[in-house]
Order: sequence, then C-alpha cells, then structure tokens
Amino acid sequence: MYNGEAHLEQALESVAAQTFQDYEVIICDNASTDRTGEICQAYAARDGRIRYHRNPENIGGDRNYNRCFELATGDYVLTLAHDDRLGPQYLEKTVAVMDASPDVVFCHSRSRQIDEAGAVVRDLEPNPFSDSPEPHQRFFDAICVSRYVVANFGMIRSRTLRAMPPLAAYPSSDAFWQAELALRGRLYEIPEFLFYRRIRPGAGHLTPLHERLAWSDPGRASALFFPTWRRLGEYLASIRRVPMGLRERLRCIAQLGRYWREKRITGQLVRDLRMNARRVLLRSSAVRDLRERRSR
Repeated sequence: MYNGEAHLEQALESVAAQTFQDYEVIICDNASTDRTGEICQAYAARDGRIRYHRNPENIGGDRNYNRCFELATGDYVLTLAHDDRLGPQYLEKTVAVMDASPDVVFCHSRSRQIDEAGAVVRDLEPNPFSDSPEPHQRFFDAICVSRYVVANFGMIRSRTLRAMPPLAAYPSSDAFWQAELALRGRLYEIPEFLFYRRIRPGAGHLTPLHERLAWSDPGRASALFFPTWRRLGEYLASIRRVPMGLRERLRCIAQLGRYWREKRITGQLVRDLRMNARRVLLRSSAVRDLRERRSR
C-alpha cells in the first residue's frame, strides 16, 4: 500500500471477518505520507497476527509487492491491495481448493467491481483458466486466451513462488508471472463472487503502458523501456526455466508463435521502437536548448 488511509480499514476488516482464521497479515507500507502508518499500528496492537513493515523510502509498487512475500511464512500467500476487499469465505474456499488439488498453483474467485464508497458497480467477467494437464496448453491460455491478468490478486502456493523470480519492477510484469505459473501448474477460478476490486481513476492498469514505469520503479521513471520486447523475452525465459521435457518445451515455443500471430506482436514491437526514438529525440532537443541558454 501507499497512502491508503481512505480504504485501508475496509480491507483489514474484510480479512478479520474471514471464516478461515489461521493466517498472518503482513502489511508493507511503501513510505506513506498520510495516516496509513497510524491505522496499521493500531490494528497490529489489537491482533498479534498482524505485522506492520514500513519501507524507509518508496521502492516502487512491484518491489513493495515482493516485500510482502519475502516476509511471509505461510504455505500459501495472497496479496490484497489496500483498496480491495475479500468476501467472508474467500480464504476458506481458496485454501480448500489448494489443499485438495496439489497441481493447482494459483486460485482466485469471481470478482465484483466496487466504487469509492464500497458499493458494487458491476460483476467482472469470469476468467476460467485451462484445466489441461499439458503445460503448453495452459501457457497459451494464460498469455492469449484469459481475459485478465490476475496473478497479483489470488492465492499462490509458496513453494511455487519461491521457485520463480520475484515480480519484476517493470510495467505489466504480473503478465510474466501468470505465464510462468501456468507452466508450473493449474490456475483455478472459483465460480463464486468472493473478491471485490476497487477500480479508481488513475489505477495502474488504466494508465497507458508507456507511462507506468514510474509506479513500478520510481528510480527509473525516465528510462527507456521496451515492454513488448521485454514480455517476449520473459515468456521465453520462463519456458527455459520451468522443468519440462524437450518436446513440451518446443510446444511452448510454438504457442508463443501463435501468440505472436494472434496478438499482432510485430506492430507492438515497432511501436516500442518509435516511442523510445521519440523520447530520445525529445531529450536531445531539451539538452540542446539547455546548452544554448547557458551559452548566452
């Protein structure tokens, strides 16, 4: 969380109301400047299962997300943004799925969108994942068929997470995670509305892709970056990293070719080059103007 005073208590109360109570809560405060720290410390004082951690400076949204996992000790891990909310049976139902199905590495539920006041706005579309036992089929479903990237919302098996690289401090890096999770096991959506997602103006996924780096990594806000090129590279890295036979690995690479065709990736690669060329030209012009002013 960062500056979450407006909705933080609703999120924490939704955890306290869970029918499944064997959990720990790790709060990672990304150097908030509002009442977030005060609220968290008050909750931690009342409930020994709550641990409050504050970063001395803003380390970016993705690194703060990873910090939660680094501090976690449970068999399963679930991240909850300060402005979202769980239905009372969310933990009970997701834990039951994970306990009963060792091949499920990720579990989430149907979701509803809520507004600033917490009222339901609409039901979000279902996002059923492939239940294929073959990694290449699940991989293609995760990168090309699934409606949403939700890997940063649901329950993940801790041992699976520890075998993966941390969430990259890079825009849309949750898509890389979802792809690798699908290679490592089944993703499952519970067909019940147990999760309430607050989608506000200015939310990260509503920000144009080429403007999201400041949220992911504030120290590199002005850096050049190539999101489509990076995504392809990360997908290939996951295929190389996950243990599987040569035949299945080649099938996964073939699915990446299908993804290239169906998503018309060539145009996106060109877009990345153009966007960065424009940024370089603008910087060069700004530097030239600055030098001219100084020489006068």
